[in-house]
Amino acid sequence: MSNNFQKDASVLRPLQIGLLLNFRDAPRSIKCVYSLLEQGVDSVLVIDNSADEGQSGALITQHFSAEARVVVTISERNLGFSAGANRGLQICAQRYPGCRVLLINNDAFLLTDGLTRLSEALDQSPLSKFAYPDMEQDGLVAGPAYYQRLTGLLTRRPLPGAFVYASGCCLLIDTRKADLPLFDERFFMYGEDCELGWRLASLPQAMAYVPQARVVHEGSASSGVGSVFYEERMVAAHWMLVSKLSSNVFERWLMYGLRTLTLLSRGLLRAFRYRSLVPLRAIWRGWKIAFIHDTMLG
Repeated sequence: MSNNFQKDASVLRPLQIGLLLNFRDAPRSIKCVYSLLEQGVDSVLVIDNSADEGQSGALITQHFSAEARVVVTISERNLGFSAGANRGLQICAQRYPGCRVLLINNDAFLLTDGLTRLSEALDQSPLSKFAYPDMEQDGLVAGPAYYQRLTGLLTRRPLPGAFVYASGCCLLIDTRKADLPLFDERFFMYGEDCELGWRLASLPQAMAYVPQARVVHEGSASSGVGSVFYEERMVAAHWMLVSKLSSNVFERWLMYGLRTLTLLSRGLLRAFRYRSLVPLRAIWRGWKIAFIHDTMLG
């Protein structure tokens, strides 16, 4: 019998590994690791993206020095979400063949039995590559999200021409079924979950939605909603998605035109909401990231 499977009530199940990325926020990551251990994961892998000469990673390592189930891998540079998550998934798949990986933001935690319910959903849906829960943020609970392909509008109800995608905030990924690397590393942060949803749009059972499970998400704890980084990266993601979602030249230019309108409208609304010019400046800076040079990717 493989060491990578455990026996529970005469039923074999794959090992379940927690995976989170840390960016200069050891206290939040430590809290998240504890929540994963309480969920019953067999091991936790922390990818430290802090690029602070190992200081943040060392704090987490020291805190869990007596806990063999917690492993910290320190990256010399900030890989971003997509590349960091891909690296973590690759490590998990190599160390624990056939495992399921609970990829979760360090500012989020699953409510009681959340992991069990996500795992049961994968057991019952042999074609599903990963499962995702309801997400609670700022007191509001939301299920699947939808991305309108032509305009780039994000909604909670399916509009004509929209496709469903699962937030990368919390996914239970079956490494036996998912094609690795999972995320497009052209997206440093934001947009990679939409791109993944579009890639799997022709496989409706690939993403198992589990409303019986819920993750509580603080939301953009590391990047900060309304910050320069957040606003620029969101704009860049919308522009970058055009090349991924368009099927011909006519569609591409139509999508560029429609996004110009929606991103301008978004910038004006957010500038008014936050009493800040940052969302308006981000329209140009996000365009430069998408089309000229992304310094975070080197």
